[in-house]
Amino acid sequence: MFFLLGTNSYTIKKGTIDNVVCPICRCITKLNYSVHSRYTQITLIPVFPVDKYAVVSCKNCNTSIELDELDESTLSKLALQNNNLKSPIWMFFGNFVIVCSIFYGIYSYFKFDSETDSFIKKPTVDDVYYCKDSKGYYSTFKIDKVSKDIIFATQNEYQTDLPYTIKDIDKLENYANSKIFFSKKELLKSYNDGEIISIKRN
Repeated sequence: MFFLLGTNSYTIKKGTIDNVVCPICRCITKLNYSVHSRYTQITLIPVFPVDKYAVVSCKNCNTSIELDELDESTLSKLALQNNNLKSPIWMFFGNFVIVCSIFYGIYSYFKFDSETDSFIKKPTVDDVYYCKDSKGYYSTFKIDKVSKDIIFATQNEYQTDLPYTIKDIDKLENYANSKIFFSKKELLKSYNDGEIISIKRN
Protein backbone atom coordinates (compact mmCIF):
# COMPACT_ATOMS: atom_id res chain seq x y z
CA MET A 1 0.00 0.00 0.00
CA PHE A 2 1.31 3.45 -0.95
CA PHE A 3 0.81 6.56 1.17
CA LEU A 4 1.02 9.99 -0.42
CA LEU A 5 1.99 12.84 1.89
CA GLY A 6 1.15 16.38 0.82
CA THR A 7 -0.72 19.57 1.60
CA ASN A 8 -3.98 21.11 0.45
CA SER A 9 -5.97 24.20 1.31
CA TYR A 10 -9.58 25.05 2.01
CA THR A 11 -11.39 28.40 2.03
CA ILE A 12 -12.79 28.97 5.50
CA LYS A 13 -14.08 32.53 5.08
CA LYS A 14 -14.77 35.21 2.46
CA GLY A 15 -15.54 38.88 3.01
CA THR A 16 -14.96 42.52 2.09
CA ILE A 17 -13.33 45.53 3.68
CA ASP A 18 -14.98 48.88 2.90
CA ASN A 19 -13.47 52.31 2.32
CA VAL A 20 -9.92 51.24 1.60
CA VAL A 21 -7.43 52.93 -0.68
CA CYS A 22 -6.20 50.35 -3.17
CA PRO A 23 -2.39 50.44 -3.34
CA ILE A 24 -2.59 49.53 -7.04
CA CYS A 25 -5.25 51.82 -8.60
CA ARG A 26 -5.25 54.34 -5.71
CA CYS A 27 -9.06 54.43 -5.61
CA ILE A 28 -11.21 54.36 -2.50
CA THR A 29 -12.97 51.05 -2.90
CA LYS A 30 -13.72 47.68 -1.34
CA LEU A 31 -11.21 44.90 -0.96
CA ASN A 32 -12.36 41.33 -1.40
CA TYR A 33 -10.56 38.80 0.73
CA SER A 34 -10.65 35.08 1.38
CA VAL A 35 -8.98 33.23 4.23
CA HIS A 36 -7.61 29.76 3.52
CA SER A 37 -6.45 27.06 5.88
CA ARG A 38 -3.57 24.91 4.64
CA TYR A 39 -3.52 21.36 5.98
CA THR A 40 -1.41 18.23 5.73
CA GLN A 41 -2.97 15.15 4.19
CA ILE A 42 -2.00 11.51 3.79
CA THR A 43 -3.56 9.91 0.71
CA LEU A 44 -6.31 12.55 0.63
CA ILE A 45 -7.08 12.12 4.35
CA PRO A 46 -6.61 15.42 6.25
CA VAL A 47 -4.36 15.03 9.28
CA PHE A 48 -3.90 18.48 10.82
CA PRO A 49 -3.95 22.16 9.75
CA VAL A 50 -0.59 23.82 9.17
CA ASP A 51 -1.32 27.52 8.83
CA LYS A 52 -3.76 30.12 7.51
CA TYR A 53 -3.25 32.74 4.83
CA ALA A 54 -5.34 35.46 3.20
CA VAL A 55 -5.81 36.34 -0.49
CA VAL A 56 -6.82 39.97 -1.15
CA SER A 57 -7.98 41.68 -4.36
CA CYS A 58 -9.31 45.11 -5.28
CA LYS A 59 -12.97 45.22 -6.32
CA ASN A 60 -12.32 48.22 -8.56
CA CYS A 61 -9.30 47.06 -10.58
CA ASN A 62 -9.70 43.35 -9.82
CA THR A 63 -5.98 43.06 -9.04
CA SER A 64 -4.53 40.69 -6.48
CA ILE A 65 -2.74 42.53 -3.68
CA GLU A 66 0.11 41.22 -1.56
CA LEU A 67 -0.41 41.71 2.17
CA ASP A 68 2.82 43.67 2.51
CA GLU A 69 1.39 46.24 0.05
CA LEU A 70 -1.47 47.08 2.42
CA ASP A 71 -1.17 49.88 4.96
CA GLU A 72 -1.32 49.25 8.70
CA SER A 73 -4.93 50.43 8.96
CA THR A 74 -6.14 47.95 6.34
CA LEU A 75 -4.14 45.12 7.86
CA SER A 76 -5.70 45.89 11.23
CA LYS A 77 -9.20 45.76 9.73
CA LEU A 78 -8.39 42.47 8.06
CA ALA A 79 -7.04 41.01 11.30
CA LEU A 80 -10.03 42.31 13.30
CA GLN A 81 -12.55 40.63 10.99
CA ASN A 82 -10.72 37.33 11.16
CA ASN A 83 -9.72 37.30 14.81
CA ASN A 84 -9.97 33.84 16.42
CA LEU A 85 -10.87 32.26 13.07
CA LYS A 86 -10.37 28.51 13.47
CA SER A 87 -9.74 25.71 11.00
CA PRO A 88 -12.69 23.30 10.57
CA ILE A 89 -12.63 20.26 12.80
CA TRP A 90 -12.66 17.82 9.87
CA MET A 91 -9.05 18.81 9.18
CA PHE A 92 -8.12 16.79 12.28
CA PHE A 93 -9.85 13.65 10.94
CA GLY A 94 -6.54 11.89 10.27
CA ASN A 95 -5.57 12.28 13.93
CA PHE A 96 -8.85 10.64 14.91
CA VAL A 97 -8.13 7.72 12.54
CA ILE A 98 -4.59 7.31 13.91
CA VAL A 99 -5.78 7.30 17.54
CA CYS A 100 -8.53 4.79 16.74
CA SER A 101 -6.01 2.57 14.93
CA ILE A 102 -3.70 2.61 17.94
CA PHE A 103 -6.51 1.65 20.32
CA TYR A 104 -7.71 -1.04 17.92
CA GLY A 105 -4.18 -2.41 17.65
CA ILE A 106 -3.88 -2.57 21.45
CA TYR A 107 -7.30 -4.22 21.72
CA SER A 108 -6.46 -6.75 18.98
CA TYR A 109 -3.11 -7.55 20.61
CA PHE A 110 -4.64 -8.43 23.98
CA LYS A 111 -7.58 -10.24 22.37
CA PHE A 112 -5.17 -12.24 20.20
CA ASP A 113 -3.07 -13.18 23.24
CA SER A 114 -6.21 -14.22 25.12
CA GLU A 115 -7.37 -16.42 22.24
CA THR A 116 -3.93 -18.02 21.87
CA ASP A 117 -3.83 -18.79 25.62
CA SER A 118 -7.20 -20.48 25.25
CA PHE A 119 -6.34 -22.41 22.07
CA ILE A 120 -3.06 -23.81 23.43
CA LYS A 121 -4.91 -25.46 26.33
CA LYS A 122 -7.42 -27.19 24.06
CA PRO A 123 -5.73 -28.24 20.79
CA THR A 124 -8.16 -28.97 17.97
CA VAL A 125 -7.85 -30.77 14.65
CA ASP A 126 -6.90 -28.39 11.79
CA ASP A 127 -5.37 -25.82 14.16
CA VAL A 128 -2.32 -24.27 12.52
CA TYR A 129 0.58 -23.34 14.80
CA TYR A 130 3.00 -20.60 13.77
CA CYS A 131 6.44 -21.37 15.22
CA LYS A 132 9.97 -20.05 15.48
CA ASP A 133 12.92 -22.43 15.76
CA SER A 134 16.27 -22.01 17.54
CA LYS A 135 17.92 -20.73 14.34
CA GLY A 136 15.41 -17.92 13.94
CA TYR A 137 13.41 -19.44 11.09
CA TYR A 138 9.61 -19.47 11.00
CA SER A 139 7.34 -22.30 9.90
CA THR A 140 4.03 -23.93 10.76
CA PHE A 141 2.48 -27.27 11.58
CA LYS A 142 -1.12 -28.41 11.36
CA ILE A 143 -2.82 -30.71 13.88
CA ASP A 144 -4.21 -33.92 12.36
CA LYS A 145 -5.37 -35.78 15.45
CA VAL A 146 -5.65 -35.22 19.20
CA SER A 147 -5.70 -38.17 21.60
CA LYS A 148 -5.84 -38.09 25.38
CA ASP A 149 -2.26 -36.85 25.73
CA ILE A 150 -0.61 -37.13 22.31
CA ILE A 151 -0.98 -34.67 19.44
CA PHE A 152 -0.33 -35.78 15.87
CA ALA A 153 0.49 -33.11 13.31
CA THR A 154 1.98 -32.44 9.87
CA GLN A 155 4.99 -30.15 9.58
CA ASN A 156 5.09 -27.46 6.90
CA GLU A 157 7.85 -28.30 4.41
CA TYR A 158 8.81 -24.65 3.97
CA GLN A 159 10.42 -22.02 6.20
CA THR A 160 10.78 -18.26 6.12
CA ASP A 161 13.15 -15.89 7.88
CA LEU A 162 10.62 -13.07 8.29
CA PRO A 163 7.70 -13.30 10.76
CA TYR A 164 5.28 -11.29 8.61
CA THR A 165 5.73 -13.65 5.63
CA ILE A 166 4.86 -16.79 7.55
CA LYS A 167 1.28 -16.60 6.28
CA ASP A 168 2.59 -16.89 2.72
CA ILE A 169 3.81 -20.44 3.34
CA ASP A 170 0.66 -21.53 5.17
CA LYS A 171 -0.79 -23.35 2.16
CA LEU A 172 -2.50 -26.72 2.03
CA GLU A 173 -0.06 -28.12 -0.54
CA ASN A 174 2.89 -27.38 1.78
CA TYR A 175 1.67 -29.98 4.31
CA ALA A 176 2.64 -33.35 2.88
CA ASN A 177 4.45 -36.22 4.58
CA SER A 178 6.42 -34.60 7.42
CA LYS A 179 4.51 -36.16 10.30
CA ILE A 180 5.33 -35.24 13.89
CA PHE A 181 3.84 -35.99 17.31
CA PHE A 182 4.31 -34.73 20.86
CA SER A 183 2.57 -34.57 24.20
CA LYS A 184 0.27 -31.80 25.32
CA LYS A 185 2.80 -30.99 28.02
CA GLU A 186 5.52 -30.51 25.40
CA LEU A 187 3.18 -28.32 23.35
CA LEU A 188 2.47 -26.06 26.31
CA LYS A 189 6.19 -25.83 27.12
CA SER A 190 6.97 -24.78 23.54
CA TYR A 191 4.38 -22.02 23.86
CA ASN A 192 5.73 -20.82 27.22
CA ASP A 193 9.27 -20.83 25.77
CA GLY A 194 8.18 -18.60 22.88
CA GLU A 195 8.65 -21.24 20.20
CA ILE A 196 4.94 -21.13 19.32
CA ILE A 197 4.06 -17.54 18.49
CA SER A 198 0.44 -17.83 17.36
CA ILE A 199 -2.36 -20.26 16.57
CA LYS A 200 -4.80 -20.02 13.69
CA ARG A 201 -8.16 -21.68 14.22
CA ASN A 202 -10.83 -21.69 11.51
